[in-house]
Amino acid sequence: MRTFDDLTGPEQAKARSKALDELLTLVAEGAIRFNDKLNGDGLQARIDAAWKQACDMQTPWFVGEYIMETCADDLRSMAEADAQDASYPSPDERIIRI
Repeated sequence: MRTFDDLTGPEQAKARSKALDELLTLVAEGAIRFNDKLNGDGLQARIDAAWKQACDMQTPWFVGEYIMETCADDLRSMAEADAQDASYPSPDERIIRI
């Protein structure tokens, strides 16, 4: 298994992108919600406002873009942490997920 630091530059970029895509999907689906009172950053309020904007514009399929307009920095930093914490198998390694 490799760590994030063992990846090449393009592999690190791909890992960041994949982590952001997965996080954005979970946030947009409502599978992940944030506690604004506890975190003190208003992130969930901005996500909820993006959902409202998408619904008001009758374009819920663009909710990810609306969320990224106001939450990109927050989500990118979380995705960066996820990517750095992950393990990456080499092409010749077999992994079993449980």
